[in-house]
Amino acid sequence: MKYLLLFFCSLLFAAPANAQPSKPVAITGIHAKARFDPAKATTYLINTIPAATRAKADSYCEGGHWLLLWNVIYAAFIAWLFLFDGLSSRLKSIAGKISKPNRSNLVYIALYFLLSFLLSLPIDIYQNYIREHQYGYSNQNFVQWFTGDLTTFLVELVLAAPFFVLVYAIFRKAKERWWLWGSGITIVFLVVIIAIYPVFILPVFNKYTPVKNGLLKERILSMARASQVDIDEVYVYNESQQTKVFNAGVTGFAGTRMISLNDNLLNNCTDNEITAVLGHEMGHYVMNHIYILFLEFSLLIILGFRLVKWALNKLLFKYGERWRAGSILDVTSLPAVVFLFTFYFFIVTPLTNSAIRTIEIEADNYGLNAAREPDAISSVFLKSADYNKIAPGYWEEVIFFDHPCRRNRILAAMEWKAENMDH
Repeated sequence: MKYLLLFFCSLLFAAPANAQPSKPVAITGIHAKARFDPAKATTYLINTIPAATRAKADSYCEGGHWLLLWNVIYAAFIAWLFLFDGLSSRLKSIAGKISKPNRSNLVYIALYFLLSFLLSLPIDIYQNYIREHQYGYSNQNFVQWFTGDLTTFLVELVLAAPFFVLVYAIFRKAKERWWLWGSGITIVFLVVIIAIYPVFILPVFNKYTPVKNGLLKERILSMARASQVDIDEVYVYNESQQTKVFNAGVTGFAGTRMISLNDNLLNNCTDNEITAVLGHEMGHYVMNHIYILFLEFSLLIILGFRLVKWALNKLLFKYGERWRAGSILDVTSLPAVVFLFTFYFFIVTPLTNSAIRTIEIEADNYGLNAAREPDAISSVFLKSADYNKIAPGYWEEVIFFDHPCRRNRILAAMEWKAENMDH
């Protein structure tokens, strides 16, 4: 459950490539042929990546695959501590001293999330601090990293605690139809998060200032106007204090629309490369991908609630007395609910990844047509060579990748070039 809200938003607003700065590859020179072959051009570009860099990327990505499983196992361990080792019962005793149910539930929920955060620290530190430093992707010392981690937890707590109090209040009214009402309130909650994310959550972690490069700014805004994106400013945010990766996005709706890129992208990429990246991001915006993903995730949420109800009824029948949780209406069922949803979203990872990968392919195509910079976007993909596995197997990509692999994205760019270049 940790970081679930911010993780969902980050999926919606992700850049086309998280990349570390590296030397750009001269792409255009390989096309001085009477007939341009996209497959050969792609192979040539991939072969410019040093073997050691590809080995590093493969190791990082494959380790990430295993971490998906280890996170679920660790979540099961935390759930066991709460439900079978008595932590939940102790929290219920503390919260039970307050007579009003909503206030009592708020105390239980706040203590539950605090203890979950503390219990998750070992795997969190390894996964997001030690491992990122081992591969050279983080710019933070431990104090800086932990401060950011704690800030993320506090933001989640402020958002999640009132939400769960409301959920359990509705559960008490809905009784057997709690899963339908739970689905509905969760979907409404996601709408609120999507609305406030660019304006109230993102600025908590980074400072946003207008881009000073007037020529680049006008070029981006010109592409935005041509795409019917009504935005009149481009912002840069200081993510280099945290990481070496590149990020950008076109976020928000109504009065919260914003074009932004991080300072890593601004300082380490050419204007053509930046324009190519933001062309991709405008594709997400113009093609309403945030709403498509929202609808798809909403269906998964409804299905998840129904399956969780089925599983939870069986678990409560067998272990409810031991857990001191008579039914879902009791807030002490929360650790079980959180784990069941964690396991559910782990199982449906191939579905969620495929949904996201599909819109990424569409955004890639839109970006190529909007920016008309196939060489530039290919260069950005090459700069991510030590961070992303270039050429995974078919099933590895289907199951584990929420973006198309770099090989396929470069090939698509070269195919676009073959159809649009002057012969």
